[in-house]
Amino acid sequence: MKRLIVLTLLLLFVMPVTASKIFAVEETTQTGIMDAGNKLCPVSGDPVSGNDFVIYKGKRYGLCCPMCKASFLKEPEKYIAQMEAKEKTSAPPAAVAPVVSESEEMERDMEEGDL
Repeated sequence: MKRLIVLTLLLLFVMPVTASKIFAVEETTQTGIMDAGNKLCPVSGDPVSGNDFVIYKGKRYGLCCPMCKASFLKEPEKYIAQMEAKEKTSAPPAAVAPVVSESEEMERDMEEGDL
């Protein structure tokens, strides 16, 4: 009975995450626009807001604010080069134990027979 409950919970947590990733990839493919994946604004160097974007050569670049869009579009190659250089020089995060989701923990416990 415990296994059935754990399996049900596992499916409830994993399915929405998996489905959202599938739909995100599908949406990107349909529009032909790829996310640049930048964490820093190409213009200011500040963290990306998640609300402001500009599309250039089929890639969507995140911006820190709407005011950076005009500057970016005036000299996009300059700002992209600056952004890439800054992101390369930023220190990589310290080695951290991998994050294990609740569903992965439950699955591991099931395999080990702890449930």
